[in-house]
Amino acid sequence: MEVKQLVEAALFSSDEPVKISDLTKYLRIDNKSAYKAIKELQKEYNERNSSIEIVRIGKRYVMQLKEEYREMVNVFGKPELDKDVLKTLAIIAYYQPIKQSDLRELVGEKIYEHVKILKGKKLIKSKNYGKTTLLSLTKNFNTYFGISAMDSQSIKKYLADKLNLNLEGR
Repeated sequence: MEVKQLVEAALFSSDEPVKISDLTKYLRIDNKSAYKAIKELQKEYNERNSSIEIVRIGKRYVMQLKEEYREMVNVFGKPELDKDVLKTLAIIAYYQPIKQSDLRELVGEKIYEHVKILKGKKLIKSKNYGKTTLLSLTKNFNTYFGISAMDSQSIKKYLADKLNLNLEGR
């Protein structure tokens, strides 16, 4: 088996971004070969104008659909988070850190269930703040959504665009 095909198969079958160290460990290849395979795959997908891309997120790599194809083909995949939970997440991302009490004012009682779901997926974290709790994103957020944006402004824009939200007035 060729290294490139092994790396491609590993990235394709993984449901989360993969570290180079995991590729080298489980595929029994060296770092140089793993990086070379990823670069070749990225080049091939790009040259044939594929709907699939391999992107680096932090120190990990993920195979994913290009942004422009995601919305059109999402009917074929089942989203893990429903739209209301995503909206709650977008508001947390936009205003982070946000007091849970302020979030409740914006969204209503359902936020308690949303927060539970989002914490369970390790997308948000909480910290006690007086009689309330401060909510903010975790590093898992970028990995989960396959975005490379690291600064809060890019994350805010990404979520607002995806959900067609106008959060400026809030």
